[in-house]
Amino acid sequence: MEQIGGLRFEHPVLLALPAVPLLLLLAARARLRAMPRLQRSAALALRIAIIWLLLAALAVPFLASNHIERSVVFVLDQSASMSQAQQAAARAWVTQASALLGPDGHTAIVAFGRQAQLAGPDGAALGPLDGSATNLADALDMAQAIQPAAPGQPRDLVLLSDGWENVGQAENALQPGTVANYVALPPAQPEVAAVSFDVPPSVRAGDALDLSLTVRSSAAMGAELRLTVDGQPAATEPVKLAAGVNRMTLSPRLRGLGFHDLRVEVAPERDTRADNNSLSGVTVVKDAGRVLLLEGQPGDGAGLATILANDGLQVSTRPAGSIPPSADALDDFDGAVLIDTPATSLTLDQQKTLQLFVQQLGRGLLVVGGPHSYGTGGYTGTVLDQILPVSSQPPPRPKRPSVALFLVVDKSGSMSTSTEPDEPTKVAMAREAAARAIAMLQPGDTVGVIAFESTYQWVVPPTQLASQADIQRAEASVAGIESGGGTSILPPLSAAYQAAAQASAAVKQIVLLTDGESDESGYEALTGQMQADQITLSTVAIGSDADTNLLSRLADLGGGRYYFTARATAIPEFAAKETAILTTMAKVEGTVSAQPKDASPLLRDLSGDFPTLQGYEATTPRARAVTALVTAAGDPLLAHWQYGLGRVVAWTSGVAGDDWADAWSAADWASANRFWPQLVCWTLPGPDSPDFHVSAQIAPDGRLVTLRAESTNPDGTFADLLDTRATIRLPDGTAREVSLPQVAPGSYQTTLALDRPGAYHVLFEQEDRGQTARQATVGFAVESPGPEGRTVGLNEPLLSLLAERGGGHELRQPADLPPSLSSSAVEQRLPLWPWLLGLALLLLPLDVAARRLSWRRPFRRPADIQPPLAEDEEPAGERTAAD
Repeated sequence: MEQIGGLRFEHPVLLALPAVPLLLLLAARARLRAMPRLQRSAALALRIAIIWLLLAALAVPFLASNHIERSVVFVLDQSASMSQAQQAAARAWVTQASALLGPDGHTAIVAFGRQAQLAGPDGAALGPLDGSATNLADALDMAQAIQPAAPGQPRDLVLLSDGWENVGQAENALQPGTVANYVALPPAQPEVAAVSFDVPPSVRAGDALDLSLTVRSSAAMGAELRLTVDGQPAATEPVKLAAGVNRMTLSPRLRGLGFHDLRVEVAPERDTRADNNSLSGVTVVKDAGRVLLLEGQPGDGAGLATILANDGLQVSTRPAGSIPPSADALDDFDGAVLIDTPATSLTLDQQKTLQLFVQQLGRGLLVVGGPHSYGTGGYTGTVLDQILPVSSQPPPRPKRPSVALFLVVDKSGSMSTSTEPDEPTKVAMAREAAARAIAMLQPGDTVGVIAFESTYQWVVPPTQLASQADIQRAEASVAGIESGGGTSILPPLSAAYQAAAQASAAVKQIVLLTDGESDESGYEALTGQMQADQITLSTVAIGSDADTNLLSRLADLGGGRYYFTARATAIPEFAAKETAILTTMAKVEGTVSAQPKDASPLLRDLSGDFPTLQGYEATTPRARAVTALVTAAGDPLLAHWQYGLGRVVAWTSGVAGDDWADAWSAADWASANRFWPQLVCWTLPGPDSPDFHVSAQIAPDGRLVTLRAESTNPDGTFADLLDTRATIRLPDGTAREVSLPQVAPGSYQTTLALDRPGAYHVLFEQEDRGQTARQATVGFAVESPGPEGRTVGLNEPLLSLLAERGGGHELRQPADLPPSLSSSAVEQRLPLWPWLLGLALLLLPLDVAARRLSWRRPFRRPADIQPPLAEDEEPAGERTAAD
């Protein structure tokens, strides 16, 4: 031991009282003067010594010495994840380290599993220790509590563990001033364990079930992955395990409704133990879902409807124009498919119905393209366009093809009226519409304008525009259109067709604007000729008096768009939109290849080359969307995104079996029966009821399960004070019913102990006024062994984190204990006051004797004899000290 200190006093101020013995000396001087000199000197010396000894004892003197000592708390992991060999190695390590600390070392041992206990010198816990879980945080708390940090000195802990924990959070348990070194204890090699198996609680019938398995392996090796469903083999595949964490996915498809028990097993080439290689889960298969097919043209969705129905979906087919004005009317459907429908055929309310159906009700929407959809269908700038994961505005092209636009404008007498008071006449709006349409053309395009009533005339003869001046002259010509006369549509329409057929432009379009009716025949033949010459016809019906049936049919037959407006002021907008569609060239026709781009669940299990297409609508991808398929030019073919609470998929080519996607039908492509249902099923919401959400949450240690139900009313308020129960089917087939008390608004919960492994099936029921109001099902599985039996290797990230936070590091050998390990100068005191007090007590009899005993000689000389004293005389020389 190193001697650092010396003689010290706790109350040194008492030593500053030397006047006390001097005062006593002066007080006793008169009584001691009769004593012989030697006796008087001895008495005074003894009295002064006794007083000084008492004063010194009251000052509490002691001899102080400081010693450098080393102290450490060893924290031993004795959970079930630690093998007997690992625990024996830990105890041996502690024994060697304690010996190296020497006689000046102070050690304590904390053993832990589910809880922490003090341990003896041999590392055995002094109390019962449950090793079924690892609570490292509790162990660190106890270790820090039994080693209080001295001022300016750290606490030193040495953790001997594999680093895995499943109760508590160790990283939050370290206190300031704690240095946590660690000794890593690797387990036996090789070892493979299935760690987690994520199974969705429910799935729609026929949909892919996304299973995720996590396997830890101590070394790289081959293995076989096996899946069983309800005890029957469902899938087997070889896998390669890397050293560390391996994540694998499986996507089986389940058909039968109700509970299904799943078990996955990994069979490695080499393993130390085999009881931790499998895991179980439970899912509930529910209805495939109800889908509404909205056809732009009757029969468009027939092939798709057959494919979806064969996949188990319940399909209803309706015309796109039958979309209700309120989304609530579609509440019975989980999703909708809009097939080759122009936006111009849908009212604003109908488009908002689709928007709210997805955004607020959380339902799905698949928009299938075709020659009347997306940019060609006038989606740009509409509510429908806002929903889509692609913009209907096509990407810019280096040079667009030439355009031939022919406007057939009604100037009959009815066009001289206004649709609303104080508004311009219909013919005035028609003139403005013609002027705006012409202004959007460019040199090289062809334009012609026919004005008609009972007869017709060319206001702007067919003219190929050579310059901007030609465009301005054509605009000025339409300003002279005036109304008057009857209505005859077929002749001017035929004249426009003949002019368009002779035009040399690549794209040819006729636009008819009228507010009248016509009983003429021959339209079918005329539109047939237009189709043969690739000339499209769009129509604008102005006011309720217009022959809307004829005009909408002409647009359908002519491959164009149909517009209806009750207000003349909308006519220029429609004409401008038609010209914009014509000049942007959204429609792309010809042989097109489909190429994968972004990883997407829509292409799950699809391998090989995709069939070619014969056309699509050019669009622009949106930033937040996933683009699954593109063309060779990079234009999106298949894209999807989340929109509000729901999902939307955009397919920019045609529906299965039509002219554009004929090769994508079930008859020509083996994967069609998987591809098309996947597009629809991905958009559908989960099968669980949104107003009664149930769950079964197993605690990390696998001993407890929390059953929870959250309930709301149709108006969104919490459903409170309802009788809520759960019937649990145990692994042995018996059932048990428990009540779920309400714990929060609309929330009901109970926690149960789990005493056996296996699959559990739970039926939740909620009663309102004695009637069953809601039901839901969920399943879960309890594993054996639990989490403690599924650790592989070391959790070095956690061990390193604990060490870094306190400035510690890994210790490989006991000799690696740092020399400064909790080194502290410990003061030891040797008290001296008992010795001083004892000495004073020993001197006290001598002091008494010195004052009481006679120090005179026994025989005196005659000269010394005194004469006798009178009775009242006192001898002067015989006064005692007491006198």
